[in-house]
Amino acid sequence: MRNIQNLRDFKERLQAGFDNNEESLEIFGKTYSTQLKAYLIESNHSTTNAVVCPCGEWQKLDSVDWYVNTGGDFPNTLFLDSTRDRVWIIYSIMGATESDLFIENWIKSIKGLDNCWLSRNQLLHWEGLESWSQRGLGLKFSDGLSPEEDAGNFSLKAWYGANQYIQGLDEILKQAEEKFAIYSVRWQKRTNGSVSLSAEWYSNGKATINRATDVDEVLIYIAEMANRYSDALKDATKLRDKSMGAFEIDFSQEIDLEAFSNTVAKGIGEMKLWLVETEAQPDFRRFRGIDLHTWDRVLLDVGTNFAHLTIPGVGCVNAAPRIAAIQGEDNAGKTSIFYDGVMVFA
Repeated sequence: MRNIQNLRDFKERLQAGFDNNEESLEIFGKTYSTQLKAYLIESNHSTTNAVVCPCGEWQKLDSVDWYVNTGGDFPNTLFLDSTRDRVWIIYSIMGATESDLFIENWIKSIKGLDNCWLSRNQLLHWEGLESWSQRGLGLKFSDGLSPEEDAGNFSLKAWYGANQYIQGLDEILKQAEEKFAIYSVRWQKRTNGSVSLSAEWYSNGKATINRATDVDEVLIYIAEMANRYSDALKDATKLRDKSMGAFEIDFSQEIDLEAFSNTVAKGIGEMKLWLVETEAQPDFRRFRGIDLHTWDRVLLDVGTNFAHLTIPGVGCVNAAPRIAAIQGEDNAGKTSIFYDGVMVFA
């Protein structure tokens, strides 16, 4: 079996999977190929030396900012691109179940790591671009603030064909998109009349490559979203540092303020907030506390259909898209983030 020791080996392994080339796959110790997964990770670490590997140990490839996992139960299956300061990419050729679990536990266990929480504008980035078409959409409303017996969950995942929508589906989706959060979008690119790339993006920064013909095109495609998110972090940080104002998050669904207060007071869940309520009105709550991602201070004002998030000092602005994405899918519906009236993380 040939170990992956450099970027050329990495690309050869991916290309063999895209081509379903059994002979080439066997060189790397496989007789079959799983889908390629990519995870965008927001990092507050200045070096990868401070971060352990999700499975085994990191070993540098020939590029100083690329790594492969060695040892453990699944060697040569995870690849880390840390060429960006704040947004890393982990590529995985594990099975989906193992891969998702490793990455989820890795982020939870290491202070300073977070998902890149993609806004609806980021998920819809390829809309209208030449050669690209949308082939599916996932919407969600989990009603997580209501007791289980009273919860009104909504989940829709619609895949539609290349020629036209299912009759009436476009009207349904248009109305639903205005009320509910988008948690996944499937995109397809056609080149010379055939599908050259098919991928699904999720709101937690994960992408699954369902079909591809060229490894370089795939890496560029994933890097494009990483670069967009990295730029959004930098722009939001500059705005915050300039005026020390609040990020404004608008919700399309009204939320239960009492239930929200009880949730954040426990410091549990994906929202990574541990807050104390300091003021309560029938239609308004004020909180102060910490962002468990970095243990920096945050201030949060919440109304029935909005939230104002203030991140003092050097706190991480990734809290804004995290709250928007998670609260949107859980109980707040379609969300938008503004700063001084300008949309951010768009």
